[in-house]
Amino acid sequence: MLAIAAVAAALALAAVRWVGPLHGLETGIADRIRIAMASPAAGQDSRLSIVAVDEATMARLPYRSPVDRGLLADVVRLLGAAGARAVGLDILLDQPTEPAKDARLAAAIKAFPGPVVLAWADARSGMTAPQTAWLRTFGAESGGRFGFANLTTDPDGMVRRHSRGLAGTDTPSLAAALAGRDGPDGAGETWTVDWRLPGTDGSPPFQTTPALILPLMAANPAVLAGWFKDRIVLVGADLPQQDRHATPLSAVLGGPATAGVAIHAHLVAQLLDNRLVPEWPAPARWAAVLALAVLAALVAMARWHWLLKLPALIVLAGGWLAGAIGLASLGGAVLPVTAALLALLLGAGATMGLDALLAHRERRFIRSAFAHYLAPQLVEELVRDPSGLRLGGERREMSFLFTDLEGFTGMSEAMAPEALGRLLNDYLDGVSAIVMAHRGVVDKYIGDAVVALFGVPGHDPAHAAHAVRCAMAIDAFAERFRAERTDARLGTTRIGVHSGEATVGNFGGRLRFDYTALGDAMNTAARLEGANKAFGTRIAVSGVCLREAEAHLDAPLPVQPIGDIVLKGKRDAIAVATLNAAAAPDWLDRYRAAYAALGCDPARAHTLLACLGDDPVVALHRQRLAAGETGARMELKEK
Repeated sequence: MLAIAAVAAALALAAVRWVGPLHGLETGIADRIRIAMASPAAGQDSRLSIVAVDEATMARLPYRSPVDRGLLADVVRLLGAAGARAVGLDILLDQPTEPAKDARLAAAIKAFPGPVVLAWADARSGMTAPQTAWLRTFGAESGGRFGFANLTTDPDGMVRRHSRGLAGTDTPSLAAALAGRDGPDGAGETWTVDWRLPGTDGSPPFQTTPALILPLMAANPAVLAGWFKDRIVLVGADLPQQDRHATPLSAVLGGPATAGVAIHAHLVAQLLDNRLVPEWPAPARWAAVLALAVLAALVAMARWHWLLKLPALIVLAGGWLAGAIGLASLGGAVLPVTAALLALLLGAGATMGLDALLAHRERRFIRSAFAHYLAPQLVEELVRDPSGLRLGGERREMSFLFTDLEGFTGMSEAMAPEALGRLLNDYLDGVSAIVMAHRGVVDKYIGDAVVALFGVPGHDPAHAAHAVRCAMAIDAFAERFRAERTDARLGTTRIGVHSGEATVGNFGGRLRFDYTALGDAMNTAARLEGANKAFGTRIAVSGVCLREAEAHLDAPLPVQPIGDIVLKGKRDAIAVATLNAAAAPDWLDRYRAAYAALGCDPARAHTLLACLGDDPVVALHRQRLAAGETGARMELKEK
């Protein structure tokens, strides 16, 4: 659960940081909480003023762009005469205009009794080399300082943060230079803007005077002094389509985008006050979001109906939002809201999904565990028809397959129990899967031995064909398994297959019963498995089974007759063969010719067998012929 919550928190924080809409939602909520919880200003900031080049001013100028340098010269001169503390020109002086007016502006800046900060930009802002060179030359001639005027915007285009300096240079920001906070520390680092709200009377945060008013008031220096004495004055455009930016103020309070010169005024005021917006450090944000994700996961894990879980999660989300607002109202940092609520959804959703998956797996496990007592096919049949649970049986034509792992007892005594358990489970897993794939039913496991039934519980006319094909597939699997597990020194897997009639059904008591088959045909299959030891083979199939199988197979089987065998405990002989998948068809033809001559022409049989190379059944018959035995009939003395 904790792991799910941790992953949910990490994903939520990463998504809010890197996914634009989510980042905008997080910062937008924080903007609204901060501004809603902030106190309105008692009045306008008496330390700052804005001189705005607005539309009324533009209407009196001979041209709109660049801003008339003669007007700017008059504004700077009059501000100096009025006793202004400093001037910041938020107007980019990147090209020459009328030489006389350019010279007047440079002279006015040079004569100003305090610092004049000129807006600076470079190639990163789209400035060309000639523009940058002219600006630098003008600054040197006028004695003005430079301050980087570009504003920092978030991915959603909103101005929320600011840096005191331009990274990689010694150029301070326009606001830092005006506020006297232009030291080398902090360059490139950003901090959240603490916006000054309008006054309680609705007045704007800063005194704003249209630029055209100053020349008109030149004859009233006392009025100008009352407006600007000891103030930092920012001069810049306040035009509808120029240098305007989206800010939390404009987004939350409504109204047009904020003029760039007004944003610089907010920045200067914040720097003068040394105000920092409280923010959560990354570890604290992580811990807070993780805490909510854990709570959501706990609710999701509760054994409640979803109609109770859903309101509980809604209460959690509402409580978190209320906590974020309450903490901000006390002057604290705003809790992450979008990231936390996203973590809540992810944590609760993932936990409920995992819970549903585990419940589904549990049901599957229970069903699978029941199949250890009843075959899966039988389970499905019993689900459809519960009457099959009655004790008793029926006679049925079917096929039987027995397997046994040679030398398992000795091998098990030499292996550690844990290793033996893993090895045996892997082996039985593979054999069982093959049985199921060939429409067989795993009747039981007896140590390393597997007993499989074919043709039950439903009728299957091709049960013998499925049993024979299954025997060949198990043989191939067992040989591969031996080759892969050489360290275990596994013996060969012996397989016996037979078809016949048996009684099949549920046998046992009413509290515990087993679905199995009973009858001589089943015992014969078990004897055939053991007969492989005498033959040197891995598969022994009765002739009855082969005849039934071939009636349902398109391709011939690699049948290698062994003989007419009288099994241990039996009186009558049955035809027995092995399935030699490795033998070529012409080799099998030559073997069958030698086998046919065993009774009628032993000498010819001996000659033909001598040409067949190394094969256990060939070796068996050569030994018999050498001992004076003829024909195909053999009686086994051992099981």
